[in-house]
Amino acid sequence: MKISWICAVAVILMPLTLHAGVGEWRNYTSQKDVVDVTVDGTSLWAASSGGMFSLLQDGTFVTFTNAEGLRSVDLTAIAASSNGKIVTGTLGGILHIYNTQSTSWQYVNDIASTNQINKRINDLTIYSDTVLVCSDFGLSLLNLSRLEFGDTYSRFGTIPTTLRVAVHSAVIQNGSLWAAVSADATNNFVAVGNLANPNLLQPQSWSLYGVGSATNEVRAVVGFNGTVYAGTQSGLYRFDGSGWNPITNLSGQDIVAAHASSTQLVVCSRSGIVSIVNTNDDVSLYGQTLPYTASSVTISSSGEPVVGSVGGGLLTFNGAWDSHVPNGPSSSQFLSIAIDDEGTVWSATGLDGGGKGIYRLRKGSWKSFSAQNTVLPINDFHRVSLGCDGSVWASSWGGGILEVPAGVDSVLAENLYGRNVGMIGIPSDTSFIVNSTMACDGHGNTWTTILQPFDQRVLVVRKPDRSWSTLNAKLGSALIVLPHDKDVQQNLAVDAFDNLWMVIKDPAYRGLASFNNRGAIRDSIVYHVTAADGLPSSDIKSIVIDRENDLWVGTDRGIGIILDPSRPKSEGSIARYIPLDGTTINSIAVDALNRKWVATPEGVVLLSPDGTQVLEMYTVASTAGRLIDNDVKSIAIDHTTGTVYFGTINGLASLTTTAVQAKGEFDQLLVSPNPYLLPPNRDLTIDGLVEDSRIKILSIDGKLVREVGTPGGRIGFWDGKDSEGQYVSSGIYILVAFSESGDKVGTGKVAVIRR
Repeated sequence: MKISWICAVAVILMPLTLHAGVGEWRNYTSQKDVVDVTVDGTSLWAASSGGMFSLLQDGTFVTFTNAEGLRSVDLTAIAASSNGKIVTGTLGGILHIYNTQSTSWQYVNDIASTNQINKRINDLTIYSDTVLVCSDFGLSLLNLSRLEFGDTYSRFGTIPTTLRVAVHSAVIQNGSLWAAVSADATNNFVAVGNLANPNLLQPQSWSLYGVGSATNEVRAVVGFNGTVYAGTQSGLYRFDGSGWNPITNLSGQDIVAAHASSTQLVVCSRSGIVSIVNTNDDVSLYGQTLPYTASSVTISSSGEPVVGSVGGGLLTFNGAWDSHVPNGPSSSQFLSIAIDDEGTVWSATGLDGGGKGIYRLRKGSWKSFSAQNTVLPINDFHRVSLGCDGSVWASSWGGGILEVPAGVDSVLAENLYGRNVGMIGIPSDTSFIVNSTMACDGHGNTWTTILQPFDQRVLVVRKPDRSWSTLNAKLGSALIVLPHDKDVQQNLAVDAFDNLWMVIKDPAYRGLASFNNRGAIRDSIVYHVTAADGLPSSDIKSIVIDRENDLWVGTDRGIGIILDPSRPKSEGSIARYIPLDGTTINSIAVDALNRKWVATPEGVVLLSPDGTQVLEMYTVASTAGRLIDNDVKSIAIDHTTGTVYFGTINGLASLTTTAVQAKGEFDQLLVSPNPYLLPPNRDLTIDGLVEDSRIKILSIDGKLVREVGTPGGRIGFWDGKDSEGQYVSSGIYILVAFSESGDKVGTGKVAVIRR
């Protein structure tokens, strides 16, 4: 339906009920970068930059992200209590408490809600029912049973009050509280406060001890055999009652963590693990150099060290070091995502040296492709898109464009295209080739663009015979040269008339171009559409064709809708979407019901098919963190399952919806739940519909009870009521679904029970 009157329509905020497709959230993050480790019985627990995971004794993993209860996946510390509670801290100050016995969650937001600038939780140590919470602004005592804070110590000894003091580690030993504190490069100490003193809030209640010197940063303090040890950037030290003595065998070592049991002290440097088992401080080395950089250490129930590492997950020792990482992507960067015909999710990761290659999710398993494990020359892949024949294309930042043909399970050198097919790169380095996304027309031509090519041939097309051509993009007598457009998600689109559309970032001609080519290979731009024609802005971020051939244009100042792509400059052809006016639009995706999923820096907005209603607004807050980041960069939809994927630089989130692609023909209808209890907890779901079906509910003797419409896709609903709005009686009911034309019919049955 055309909506030239959209500007005058008021926004209707609607709760997203089952009809709108609320389903299951899932999160996908990399958990290979572990920041802290702990032990609970025989299970090992890790806090990572992508969430929490547990390594069980049988070698299996249990992973936790926002979808499983975390409020933030950017964890910074972890500790286990003696009664089965796992406490984690985050970069933003949130504390999660997971009860392993009841599998329930509790949250403490006191630190996160303070007005402190830096709220990072650096370390957690549990003594009985008290948690020592070390943060970037002090040391706080948390009662674990009541989840109430006691005192917070932020002033220590003679450290100037003008300096903010961070606490990195803390321990209770010999009746005193010991804390590794730092204020700047010249104020690094171990602060000691006697617990018999009723007022440790006073700075003078604390004694300060420089470990080696006040410029030597203290990373960890730990008690072993009645003695306190300090791990620093220049070695391990032992407190002798009045000062610190270096452990000779570890002099000069950069100590990052230490942990003690009743029988040994394990000390972790960046590259190795040593153990001290007696008061002579004799040092024993575990194995050889660590395979990954260490971040943390603990001791397993069997007495072996367990290391948290950067890149290798958990490292355990069994004569040699073994790496343990849950299956997942190689990083949490999802800059651009696409879904192929088989439902495989593909992602590009970054540019300008920040990329991690590409990765895919297929049938629940992740596989990563990078310069380290394939023939790829670089890791900077910034966009992924789909080709004409089920292939996937990955656009690199400087290395050309990669094709992964349908059914191929590896990356092949012959499928990386650039200078070898006639493309020319930027003027300063013609081998530095940056491609945009791909677009496929109905004639089998696959189109892409080159950013700022030296020869000014910005258009690239691969024909059905697999031959390549490069062309100019001509606007009258001018040649369009595309500068680097790092922020454009969808550069190209092809409408229902086979016309190619292209985003122009050339400052002199910024806007949108239509070649009006109807599948022909043409270099002349016929229509040049800008803000002067009715778009909210000429700075375009994303374009997409919906199921009614409307062209949705996302800009840095909202959405414009070209209602007639064959005449984009005619009067009334462009509608400006007022409710999102002024909002930066990162990406737009269209689901099987023609609804629009709009990604912005502030969250995701779901619009009705005609754009007149805001059906839902998803943010980190409204989804309890399941939408990992408000700044969603890309959206892709698996139309066969109705699953919507949201790509961010901090991870991938997915939401199952009922916007499932309709079937071509009816088969037997799948009805759930069956039997259907009334009054219901949710609507009856009828699966297996053709497009725009209607459903008749008949009693067992053939009488019409009610006729209902459907959202338009494969799934419809019935609320158990008759045409008078009353719940039906118990019994067997016949469901008859039929197409809009009436020539396709499907049937099913449901048992209804009134309770």
